[in-house]
Formats: sequence, structure tokens, C-alpha cells
Amino acid sequence: MEAKIEKWRSPSLGKEMELTVYGESGTPVIGIPTRGATCGQWEEFGMTNAISYQLKNGFNQLFVLPSIDNEAILNENASPAQRLIRQQQYESYIVEEVVPFIKEQNHIEFIIIAGIDFGGYQAVTTALKHPEHFGKAIGISGIYDIRPYMDGYYDDDVYYANPMDFVPNLNKKTLLNKVQDIDFRLVSFDGDKRKNDAVRMDNVMRMKFLDADLDIWSDNSDEWDLWPQMLKTHII
Repeated sequence: MEAKIEKWRSPSLGKEMELTVYGESGTPVIGIPTRGATCGQWEEFGMTNAISYQLKNGFNQLFVLPSIDNEAILNENASPAQRLIRQQQYESYIVEEVVPFIKEQNHIEFIIIAGIDFGGYQAVTTALKHPEHFGKAIGISGIYDIRPYMDGYYDDDVYYANPMDFVPNLNKKTLLNKVQDIDFRLVSFDGDKRKNDAVRMDNVMRMKFLDADLDIWSDNSDEWDLWPQMLKTHII
């Protein structure tokens, strides 16, 4: 499938970032890869091919981002506080740069954000914190508790970056109403070591009456065989 690379120097991240665009029109989808992967990963591993019908026929337009998890939460060479600053910068990159870029290209207001593994964390957490920008969030084999990656460190920045912690305290009615309008999909499979994260996140969201669809596939196939099918199932 024809892909178009877009690049600009990100003010949020202080470096050149690129994203890959597939399709010309349709409901926009932001795709976030697994930890540390480039914006070419989704094409390489069959994710874009899984939704090629939607892309070719103008039902969806896909914008795949690179991951910077190895600079942020997974950066063992930085302190937890520094990792969280970089995570905040990536969040700003998505919300303040990628979303406006998409809106310049595509006038459909309903934006889907989807991710795999730590990309699932990025997708669901960004939608929870900035619900005004998104209509659907799909976390595939997502990780929703970052405390195990913080080396025992905990402060307000960890709290606000960790959906397992901040979602139970989403009490501001105007914000909660916007979050409740989002269609959340938490997808995993029986052999997935991240399945418990999806189950726990679903329980937390249900306590706040959030529309979360927990979908655990009864399958122990290789994750890269399942993930494209999961995307196709939940993109519609």
C-alpha cells in the first residue's frame, strides 16, 4: 500500500519526528507501535494490510507514529522523574502537533487512537487525559500500570501518568462527561502476559461508568498473528 512520510521538527520533543500516512480520506486513525518501534512497524508486521480495504476505499485514513518509549518510561539511563518529563513531551507531541496536523488533512472530527503494547498505554492514556480530541481509543495488549517501571519512585507525575491511579479519581463532571463519550476497547488474548492489565483497567473504568469494551480472545497464537486481526475487528 502506498505510504506517505511526513516530517517536521517537533517543538514538544526537540527533534525531528516523522509519521507515515496511509489512505486519502475517511475517519482518521492514529496508530502507535510497540515500545521503541518506528512508524514503519505497522506496515512491516501486517497491521496496515489488515485494514487495507478500509484505507483503499476511503473509510479510514491512518497516521502511524514512531514510539519514543525507550527515551521515556523505559529509559533505564534516566531517573524516573526525567522519564516522566519525556513522556509528558510525547503526550504533547500527539495532542498539540499530530492532532492539529490530522485536522489540517482531514475534516472528520471523530479521531480514533490505537496502539499495541506500550502503544496501547499511550493510546488509552492520551484519550483519557484529552477526551475532547478522540472518539474511540483501542488498546491492544496494552500496559496500563507504569509503576513497575518507576524503580519504586512515586510522585504526582507518576500518578497523573498512570491510568490505574488517576481514573478512580476522575470526579470533575465536565471532564468525566467527555471521557464517557469515548468508545474504549481493551483487547488482549489468553496467552498474553499483559492480559491482567486489560482486566484491571476494565474494572477501574467500570467503577466510573466508562464505556469500556473488554475483549479477551481465546487464542494462544503468536501475538503478531493476532494483533492485525484485533485491529481490523475493532477499527469498525
